[in-house]
Amino acid sequence: MSLFNKKGKLLTGRLLVAPLAILLASASGCATTQEAELHEAITKSISVSQNQTIESKISNWFGGLNITIADDAFSQTASITIERKAKVDGRGLPIDGRHDNPLYSFTLLSDGEQCVLRNDQSGELAELENVTCYTVD
Repeated sequence: MSLFNKKGKLLTGRLLVAPLAILLASASGCATTQEAELHEAITKSISVSQNQTIESKISNWFGGLNITIADDAFSQTASITIERKAKVDGRGLPIDGRHDNPLYSFTLLSDGEQCVLRNDQSGELAELENVTCYTVD
């Protein structure tokens, strides 16, 4: 494809845009990769180290706060919810009688090979290196 006309002058304006658009469109089509499709997943059982991996990923999303999840997290359902601990008085009762701490939800996903944890609020994904999970039918 030549960017010069028959007289050797450089093409400008609309004449230059069309060939460049076609060239760029064809080049970008070759570079497109198809991402693996993720499906909701569950675990059969979680070891202590796998539980720590999940807690660590969630903790990173909360700026390093200590997070505790149940030992059977993700064994019955692909999603869990976490809420911040309510401020309590000396008797262990919530201050002001109630709290309005928001819930945060996380979903376990898999492409059939790799387990991934999704932060449902931000949509961010984190790979779980040593966690084994199975897609939900």
